[in-house]
Parts: sequence; structure tokens; C-alpha cells
Amino acid sequence: MAYSQSRSVDAVPDAKDIPNGFIPFANLVLGEETLDVTLQHIVDLACAGVVGCSMAGLTLLERGGPMTAAATSDVALRVDLAQYVENSGPCLDAYRRQVFNRITSTDTEKRWPEFCLAAAASGVHSTLSFPLIVAGDGLGALNLYSDVESGFDEIDERTGAVFAAHAAVALANARSYWRNEELRHNLELALETRGVIDQAKGILIAREGFSADAAFDVLKRASQRTNRKLHEIAQEMVESASGSQGGDDWPTSGNHDEIGEMDR
Repeated sequence: MAYSQSRSVDAVPDAKDIPNGFIPFANLVLGEETLDVTLQHIVDLACAGVVGCSMAGLTLLERGGPMTAAATSDVALRVDLAQYVENSGPCLDAYRRQVFNRITSTDTEKRWPEFCLAAAASGVHSTLSFPLIVAGDGLGALNLYSDVESGFDEIDERTGAVFAAHAAVALANARSYWRNEELRHNLELALETRGVIDQAKGILIAREGFSADAAFDVLKRASQRTNRKLHEIAQEMVESASGSQGGDDWPTSGNHDEIGEMDR
């Protein structure tokens, strides 16, 4: 019978033992690349650094369920998907129980028969799965696949475990960085759009004598009528008023049809 096992994450060796092949991993600088590129680096380095690995995938647990965020091949994507469809497999088990899983032969492994059948049909004959954990929180799993039986040994398991520990920290930092960047960008955009909307309201108040609420309602109706974002409507009004578009096309008391009925 082929050898297979699950091992507790407590068995992770000291991170100082990270192999030389993973040194480029330490040089990843957050902010220089997108999150997607960082995740792709992780699976590429894992595949290159673990001797028995033919292909790799990285599973993240999102609100909609597990998804492969990066992979080194279409085969790895397809094999990952087989686990998600069945809601069962070594990768999902690694995440859920926070253990390492090694399958020596997908032809004889009994724990995840549907997954093993799909993996073998895709040319994957042995696997290693590691949970990605930071401070006790599971982020996902790193999946290493081999196209031969007994493609991984205990050295590969130790090597992969060290890498997975580093990858989990890098992943957590990258996600935090890009979420903060997205928040900052959205805040800047909100402040910018609020400013231009306030300017457009001011123009309507000055020209037409509207109240602030009525001026905003005018802009909102124009947005709905033209199926455009409100801040785009406001930006055009501000630019027109400043003469940057070569005219004063925005409504006065005699030209209300363009943005809808105006209520004082």
C-alpha cells in the first residue's frame, strides 16, 4: 500500500532552515508588485524549491468559498478545482485541520477518492498540502503536485513546511498592504468626488438660487437620466463653468431639460 500521512503543523522545522532556493522569496518587497504577482511568485518559488514538485497551486479561503489565487499550470488549477467541487481533498483538509497532508499515490490513496480519481486522470500521482497559518488563523493552503508516484519524501515535506510558514506571513502582509492601499485610494476618491460635487452644487445655488438639497437632487436626477456617475456629471459642470470646455452649456433658468426638472 502506498504511504500517506497527515502531520501536525507543530512539526514545522525552524524557519532558519529555509533552503537557498527560496532566498529570492525574502527579497519580495510589498508595494513594488500587485498582490496577484506576489502570489504567483510564491507558487513559482515553491515549485522550484521543492525537488519533487512538478506544479503548484495556492488556495485562499474567501467569502464565496475556496479559490485558487495562483498556480503554475492549468493542470494545477484543474486539480485544485476538483477539491472545491467535491468540498473534499488534501488541500481543504490541510486548511481545516491545520495539518500537512502527503499522498504518495493518488491511485491507491483511500482518504479522498473523488479527488484522487480526478488528480490521477490529470496526471498528478502524488501530492503535498500545507496550511497557510499566521497567529493561529488559517488563510488557505499551498498545494504541491508531482507527476510521478512517491514524488515527495520527508525532506520535501520539511522543505515545503518551512516555505509554507514563510509564505503565510508574506501572504498576510501582502493582503494587509493592498487592502490598506485600496482603502486609502477609495478614501482619496471619496474626498475628491465629494469636493467636485460640492462645487457643482455651489454653481447651481449661485446661478439658480437652489437650496443645497435641491441642487444635489438636480445632480442626482441628471446622473440617473444619463446613466452616468454623479461625480462625472458634477465634474463636467465645474469644467464648463470654469471655461475649460469652451462653453457654458450647463442649465440656467431657461435650459432645464438637459439635466431634468429643477425644483427650487
